[in-house]
Amino acid sequence: MTSLSRRNFLRNAGIGAAAVGLAACAKTTDTNGNTTYTVQTAKILSIVTSIESGLSQLATSATVVSVIGTANETKLTAALQKVAVVTGEVAATTAETVSVTVAKNWLNTLESAVSAGLVILNGFSPLLPATVNNVVAAVGALLPAIEAVIGAVSLRGTPSMSQAQAQAIIAQGL
Repeated sequence: MTSLSRRNFLRNAGIGAAAVGLAACAKTTDTNGNTTYTVQTAKILSIVTSIESGLSQLATSATVVSVIGTANETKLTAALQKVAVVTGEVAATTAETVSVTVAKNWLNTLESAVSAGLVILNGFSPLLPATVNNVVAAVGALLPAIEAVIGAVSLRGTPSMSQAQAQAIIAQGL
């Protein structure tokens, strides 16, 4: 078996996120030459649901709460509630696609909420078990995936794992 260098792993993860984005975004031009971009809601819902599940596991874990304290638990729960609102909005959307503007509004809320939660958790990472840190990393890895789906590929960094890897870690749970 060949070894996969960190650089190649990160490059492949970035390429995977971009490929997901291209597959989930559509461009249409009407007869007047107006271009509209739409995003598949099912793809967004899949990722947002995983993000919410991961944050929920973290916010309700007795181990996590004992390390981060009640003040940070309250902040983490507030972040989770914002993500849950976005998940609810995406799930309630009956259309197969939404405009990029709507999707970017969801993304802005997600980035703000998830970043707030990750800042708290990353501050305590040396004190948290490896399984918790894996879920934290998985939640963080899904932000670039959703950015790619929405077409806002302004990645601040290369994801640490692919969307599929991140969702698998979250699905395993703590």
